[in-house]
Amino acid sequence: MARHFDDVDRARPGAVAIARIAAAAVLAVTAVAGCTSGGSPPTAATPSAAAPSTATNSAALCAAASEFQTAANAIAHVDASTVGVNGVKAALEQLGTAGANLATAAADQSAPQMDDLKQALNGLQTTIGGLADQGSLSAKLGAIAASVAAVEQAAKPLLDGIRPNCPSMPSAEPPAGS
Repeated sequence: MARHFDDVDRARPGAVAIARIAAAAVLAVTAVAGCTSGGSPPTAATPSAAAPSTATNSAALCAAASEFQTAANAIAHVDASTVGVNGVKAALEQLGTAGANLATAAADQSAPQMDDLKQALNGLQTTIGGLADQGSLSAKLGAIAASVAAVEQAAKPLLDGIRPNCPSMPSAEPPAGS
């Protein structure tokens, strides 16, 4: 397998770098999200609006949260050298759609949380719009990683509040090769 990566590194160094940077960004965010089942409760300075609704999560909210986590997990496993710019765009669009669905399902949550998520989703759409070819994919490594991390970070408080009462919600997965 290391031989495969060496061959890809020589043939398409930008694609491998994209995959590694995006995976690192996703790992950082999903590692934090994955660690929320234990540990200390939120501090009084960050009373998430998800707290009051955790006991009353609807099936639609659980489904939207599961869809979002599945899309985030899929991005963690995207191999840009295999799927190319269209595959990366598709994975990013899937995360955007899942994020929008989560925002809709969680509309009764805290306005600042919803605003943060919507702003991050707008940034993701801008990043997706700038991806035209393999060259633009390579040139936008930082923007891709930052956009994905921003969306996942903005969704994290919602997911943290939803996860305890949605047993079918998948866990955050680290990127492939981690």
